[in-house]
Amino acid sequence: MVTCLAGGASPASAATLTSAVWSSSSSVTSATGASYTYSFTVATSASLSSVTMTVPTGTAGTPAVGTVSPGSLAGGTVALAGTTLTYSFTAAQIGVGTAVSIQVTGLTNTSTTGSYTSTVTTVNGASAVDTGTTGSLAFAGTTLGSPSWTASSTTVGAAGTSYTYAFSVASSALITSVTMTVPPGTGGSPTVGTISPSGLAGGSVTLSGTTLTYSGISVMLTSGTAVSIQVSGLTNTATGGDYGTQIVTSSAGAVVDCGLAALAVTGPLSLTLPGSLTWAGTLTGRDQSIYDTTSSDQGLTVSDQTATGAGWNVTIAATTFTNGTHTLPDAGTLVLAGSVSSATATTAPTAGCGTSCVPPGDTVGYPVAITTAATSPQPFSVYTAQASSGLGVTTLGGSSSADPVGWWLKVPANAMAGSYTSTVTVSIVSGP
Repeated sequence: MVTCLAGGASPASAATLTSAVWSSSSSVTSATGASYTYSFTVATSASLSSVTMTVPTGTAGTPAVGTVSPGSLAGGTVALAGTTLTYSFTAAQIGVGTAVSIQVTGLTNTSTTGSYTSTVTTVNGASAVDTGTTGSLAFAGTTLGSPSWTASSTTVGAAGTSYTYAFSVASSALITSVTMTVPPGTGGSPTVGTISPSGLAGGSVTLSGTTLTYSGISVMLTSGTAVSIQVSGLTNTATGGDYGTQIVTSSAGAVVDCGLAALAVTGPLSLTLPGSLTWAGTLTGRDQSIYDTTSSDQGLTVSDQTATGAGWNVTIAATTFTNGTHTLPDAGTLVLAGSVSSATATTAPTAGCGTSCVPPGDTVGYPVAITTAATSPQPFSVYTAQASSGLGVTTLGGSSSADPVGWWLKVPANAMAGSYTSTVTVSIVSGP
């Protein structure tokens, strides 16, 4: 979304946050009760205790905490001092690649028309850890009439897509450019399609980051004029979700009007998992737990491109581990934990983001003990995304993450030597 914020200087020692985005529920200057949402991906593994976010001069209100993810950052408080929002919470260890989203409600927009960016900084105590700057968000005194955004294809990753932005002008002005935001990961080589009114034709279009800019025009448009701008040659984002666009008309770089519209980009719900699992150990005459040491087995990838917000549930079912006539006990033999150093670790596998995602709100308690069975084994939930979370591409664990997926096998002292096999079925279903 296009956001106008006054950005501060970035601490020299801080790494750069990725996919930093700022959006607002209202783009009208002085609007009250506005909600600002900041999302980004962590660049440095660290213990974090607060996040600061700059806002335009004149932003006011009584800020309150809205939806925050991941859950380890929830439960904090927010304060506004000058042009800085500070969200403070109980210190939590956050791994690299973790997707964060912080919503602040109860704000009053700046009264000054313009485009602003926001500087977002993660903090450990008094020390900056990561920092990043969002794209621009615009605020104007008047809103475009009936803004809309349609696409020739709403399928994730679709190439050769055309986006059409339509609205009616709110303020009579000489328009020299129109900007329209697109989802992170949108690509292609944009070209100008159909433009109306005809006097607005003849411009060119460029794509930079998440902003399309239609420029090379100088047209006087009167209030109420219906406008339609088509941009062809685009490739949809690979991440499904409900996306907002901010359409901004400008005159010689000054914001005239702006408006918000939405579009859902959709695809399937899928799960990428290891092709096989392998354990190797030596009998010691004592009970022991061994884990799958293959690094590629220590992560899962969930792709929720449905844009339904229904959430999802990853389950595991496994048949009895069998070696000829010998078997391992069914109760709790297979264990999943967010660790490859302890079978009793209570940490969840690290959740990270692809290009963009809404982090999953996991409620599973770890470790998860999976009871096997000779036939029709029961599926056990090992990771869940609550409603309105887990949208986009989410990585769970990974050998280089702070908390990888640990596949543990409990081998009793009286186990017979040999090679044991089991059919392990990992599934994903819609709904938490």
